[in-house]
Amino acid sequence: MKKTLNDILQNYQSIEVELIENNGEITDQIEKELHINESDLSNKMDGYEKFSRYLKHQSEYLKSLEDHYNKRRKVIDNSILKLKDRMIQAMKITDNNKIKTDEFNFSIGTSKRYKIDEEKLNDEIQESLIKDGLAENVFKANLAEIKSKYKNQESPDWLNIEENDFLRVS
Repeated sequence: MKKTLNDILQNYQSIEVELIENNGEITDQIEKELHINESDLSNKMDGYEKFSRYLKHQSEYLKSLEDHYNKRRKVIDNSILKLKDRMIQAMKITDNNKIKTDEFNFSIGTSKRYKIDEEKLNDEIQESLIKDGLAENVFKANLAEIKSKYKNQESPDWLNIEENDFLRVS
Protein backbone atom coordinates (compact mmCIF):
# COMPACT_ATOMS: atom_id res chain seq x y z
CA MET A 1 0.00 0.00 0.00
CA LYS A 2 1.30 3.44 -0.95
CA LYS A 3 1.73 5.73 2.03
CA THR A 4 1.09 9.43 2.07
CA LEU A 5 3.62 11.84 3.53
CA ASN A 6 1.29 12.26 6.50
CA ASP A 7 1.20 8.46 6.98
CA ILE A 8 4.99 8.40 7.06
CA LEU A 9 5.11 11.24 9.59
CA GLN A 10 2.52 9.47 11.74
CA ASN A 11 4.69 6.35 11.63
CA TYR A 12 7.62 8.39 12.94
CA GLN A 13 5.40 9.59 15.79
CA SER A 14 4.34 6.01 16.53
CA ILE A 15 7.98 4.93 16.56
CA GLU A 16 8.72 7.81 18.94
CA VAL A 17 5.94 6.67 21.29
CA GLU A 18 7.23 3.09 21.10
CA LEU A 19 10.76 4.30 21.86
CA ILE A 20 9.52 6.25 24.91
CA GLU A 21 7.58 3.22 26.13
CA ASN A 22 10.81 1.18 25.88
CA ASN A 23 12.70 3.79 27.96
CA GLY A 24 14.78 4.85 24.96
CA GLU A 25 15.91 1.35 24.05
CA ILE A 26 16.03 0.78 20.31
CA THR A 27 14.73 -2.74 19.83
CA ASP A 28 15.13 -4.79 16.67
CA GLN A 29 11.47 -4.04 15.88
CA ILE A 30 12.01 -0.27 16.25
CA GLU A 31 15.17 -0.52 14.14
CA LYS A 32 13.21 -2.38 11.45
CA GLU A 33 10.33 0.15 11.56
CA LEU A 34 12.81 3.05 11.32
CA HIS A 35 14.50 1.48 8.30
CA ILE A 36 11.16 0.91 6.55
CA ASN A 37 9.96 4.42 7.36
CA GLU A 38 13.24 6.00 6.18
CA SER A 39 12.92 4.06 2.93
CA ASP A 40 9.29 5.16 2.55
CA LEU A 41 10.27 8.79 3.24
CA SER A 42 13.11 8.66 0.70
CA ASN A 43 10.81 7.21 -1.95
CA LYS A 44 8.12 9.80 -1.18
CA MET A 45 10.64 12.68 -1.35
CA ASP A 46 11.92 11.37 -4.71
CA GLY A 47 8.35 11.15 -5.99
CA TYR A 48 7.51 14.67 -4.80
CA GLU A 49 10.65 16.08 -6.41
CA LYS A 50 9.95 14.32 -9.71
CA PHE A 51 6.39 15.63 -9.71
CA SER A 52 7.62 19.10 -8.75
CA ARG A 53 10.03 19.07 -11.71
CA TYR A 54 7.25 17.88 -14.01
CA LEU A 55 5.06 20.78 -12.86
CA LYS A 56 7.93 23.21 -13.37
CA HIS A 57 8.35 22.02 -16.95
CA GLN A 58 4.60 22.29 -17.48
CA SER A 59 4.71 25.87 -16.17
CA GLU A 60 7.61 26.72 -18.51
CA TYR A 61 5.74 25.15 -21.43
CA LEU A 62 2.62 27.17 -20.64
CA LYS A 63 4.73 30.32 -20.38
CA SER A 64 6.17 29.63 -23.83
CA LEU A 65 2.61 29.25 -25.14
CA GLU A 66 1.67 32.55 -23.46
CA ASP A 67 4.63 34.22 -25.15
CA HIS A 68 3.67 32.69 -28.49
CA TYR A 69 0.05 33.82 -28.23
CA ASN A 70 1.02 37.26 -26.91
CA LYS A 71 3.24 37.76 -29.97
CA ARG A 72 0.46 36.51 -32.20
CA ARG A 73 -2.07 38.86 -30.54
CA LYS A 74 0.31 41.80 -31.00
CA VAL A 75 0.66 40.97 -34.70
CA ILE A 76 -3.14 40.91 -35.02
CA ASP A 77 -3.53 44.14 -33.03
CA ASN A 78 -0.91 45.83 -35.23
CA SER A 79 -2.69 44.57 -38.35
CA ILE A 80 -5.93 46.13 -37.10
CA LEU A 81 -4.16 49.46 -36.50
CA LYS A 82 -2.61 49.36 -39.97
CA LEU A 83 -5.98 48.59 -41.58
CA LYS A 84 -7.62 51.47 -39.70
CA ASP A 85 -4.77 53.78 -40.69
CA ARG A 86 -5.15 52.79 -44.36
CA MET A 87 -8.89 53.48 -44.19
CA ILE A 88 -8.23 56.92 -42.64
CA GLN A 89 -5.64 57.70 -45.33
CA ALA A 90 -8.04 56.62 -48.06
CA MET A 91 -10.74 58.90 -46.67
CA LYS A 92 -8.30 61.83 -46.41
CA ILE A 93 -6.94 61.30 -49.92
CA THR A 94 -10.47 61.24 -51.34
CA ASP A 95 -11.41 64.22 -49.14
CA ASN A 96 -14.21 62.31 -47.44
CA ASN A 97 -14.76 62.97 -43.74
CA LYS A 98 -17.77 60.64 -43.76
CA ILE A 99 -18.62 57.57 -45.78
CA LYS A 100 -21.85 55.60 -45.48
CA THR A 101 -22.02 52.03 -46.75
CA ASP A 102 -24.75 49.40 -46.56
CA GLU A 103 -23.17 47.97 -43.39
CA PHE A 104 -21.22 50.75 -41.68
CA ASN A 105 -20.88 54.49 -41.26
CA PHE A 106 -17.29 55.80 -41.31
CA SER A 107 -16.10 59.17 -40.09
CA ILE A 108 -12.73 60.56 -39.11
CA GLY A 109 -12.40 61.66 -35.52
CA THR A 110 -9.48 63.29 -33.76
CA SER A 111 -8.23 62.35 -30.32
CA LYS A 112 -5.65 64.05 -28.16
CA ARG A 113 -2.87 62.27 -26.33
CA TYR A 114 -1.04 64.08 -23.56
CA LYS A 115 2.65 63.52 -22.93
CA ILE A 116 4.92 65.22 -20.42
CA ASP A 117 8.27 66.50 -21.63
CA GLU A 118 10.10 65.76 -18.37
CA GLU A 119 13.23 67.62 -19.49
CA LYS A 120 11.25 70.87 -19.34
CA LEU A 121 9.96 70.22 -15.81
CA ASN A 122 12.04 72.04 -13.21
CA ASP A 123 11.67 71.54 -9.44
CA GLU A 124 9.28 74.48 -9.13
CA ILE A 125 6.89 73.11 -11.77
CA GLN A 126 7.08 69.60 -10.26
CA GLU A 127 6.26 70.93 -6.78
CA SER A 128 3.37 72.95 -8.20
CA LEU A 129 1.93 69.90 -10.00
CA ILE A 130 2.20 67.84 -6.80
CA LYS A 131 0.61 70.64 -4.73
CA ASP A 132 -2.30 70.94 -7.19
CA GLY A 133 -2.89 67.16 -7.12
CA LEU A 134 -1.78 66.74 -10.74
CA ALA A 135 1.25 64.62 -9.87
CA GLU A 136 2.53 62.56 -7.00
CA ASN A 137 5.91 62.32 -5.38
CA VAL A 138 6.66 58.58 -5.33
CA PHE A 139 9.09 57.07 -2.85
CA LYS A 140 10.62 53.74 -3.85
CA ALA A 141 13.03 52.04 -1.50
CA ASN A 142 16.02 50.21 -2.98
CA LEU A 143 15.64 46.86 -1.19
CA ALA A 144 18.90 45.45 -2.56
CA GLU A 145 20.88 48.33 -1.05
CA ILE A 146 18.92 48.18 2.22
CA LYS A 147 19.61 44.42 2.46
CA SER A 148 23.29 45.04 1.84
CA LYS A 149 23.50 47.78 4.48
CA TYR A 150 21.62 45.92 7.25
CA LYS A 151 22.77 42.38 6.45
CA ASN A 152 25.31 42.19 9.27
CA GLN A 153 23.90 44.69 11.74
CA GLU A 154 20.78 45.24 13.78
CA SER A 155 17.90 46.36 11.60
CA PRO A 156 15.86 49.48 12.41
CA ASP A 157 12.26 49.11 13.57
CA TRP A 158 10.92 50.27 10.18
CA LEU A 159 12.53 47.27 8.45
CA ASN A 160 10.78 43.89 8.70
CA ILE A 161 12.82 40.86 7.75
CA GLU A 162 10.90 37.67 7.02
CA GLU A 163 12.61 34.31 6.98
CA ASN A 164 11.29 31.57 4.73
CA ASP A 165 12.42 27.98 4.47
CA PHE A 166 13.31 26.67 1.05
CA LEU A 167 14.28 23.28 -0.27
CA ARG A 168 17.69 22.81 -1.83
CA VAL A 169 17.78 19.76 -4.11
CA SER A 170 20.96 18.39 -5.59
